[in-house]
Amino acid sequence: MTGRHAPVAALLAAGALAVGALGACASAPKAPPAPAETGVRALPPGTEPPPPPDAMPAGFRAAFGANDSRARAIAFYQACAATLSRLRASGTFGPAARAPRLFHCERTADGVPVGGVFDIDSAFAKVQRLTLVRLDGARPRHTDRVDTARIARQAQVARDANREVAAAWRKQGRPFFIVPVSPAQGPVEAWVIPYPTRVRSVILGGEVAFARAGTALTRLVDRTAAWRQVAVPAEGPVLLQSAEAEVASVADLVVARGLAEQGRQVTVTTRAARSALVPGLDPETGARVVWEHAPAGR
Repeated sequence: MTGRHAPVAALLAAGALAVGALGACASAPKAPPAPAETGVRALPPGTEPPPPPDAMPAGFRAAFGANDSRARAIAFYQACAATLSRLRASGTFGPAARAPRLFHCERTADGVPVGGVFDIDSAFAKVQRLTLVRLDGARPRHTDRVDTARIARQAQVARDANREVAAAWRKQGRPFFIVPVSPAQGPVEAWVIPYPTRVRSVILGGEVAFARAGTALTRLVDRTAAWRQVAVPAEGPVLLQSAEAEVASVADLVVARGLAEQGRQVTVTTRAARSALVPGLDPETGARVVWEHAPAGR
């Protein structure tokens, strides 16, 4: 194209280039908009805020946990022994007149409740005629191996504990039962737990505990001075006022767990703390209630 039309052609060419460039700009991806400020920012690793301070006194939770662990074992033994007594009377372990008279209760490694009857030699060293059944389902025989040496140690320390307290407690008119407890650490223990003499009553405090290491019998706990028989309301929540300054006693917690098994709402108080059994799942035991603690007065 020549002559006077050349400038027009040049302008058209330039316009085409400009439109092409504009089209290219329009088809290019747009930058994302800047995020709006939310007021929340991630902290660098290692700079998380510390947890809120524990409102309970130092060492409270560990001491309460140790007492509650024993209370759970004792409550389990109480329920197990009641079941074994019925099974023995009904002939599960042979004719009742000839069946062994000592009871053994435990849980297997996977949590199955097991109980049964046995005899022991005069030296309390050898378990005899041991028969165990599972306490779930149809009561099948439990034939897995068990630690009979530990059963003998439990029987021995229970016998020794009975010798220590029986005369005095009977003189005072305080009935009791003795439960062997095997802590995860340490020697076998025997807990002397009082039980009430009046209907719809419980005993708070009053327990005694012994342990045997070798030939020596040691008195671990003696709360006989705190023995109190108190009435329990027929219905509604239950408040148990412990005589302890800070951590409720093992006997107090045995009572609390027994009432909770009956469907009662239970709170235990000391001068320092208020502890309530509330619905929840205990990851260690599978129990459907857990303890909730708060300082006294809250």
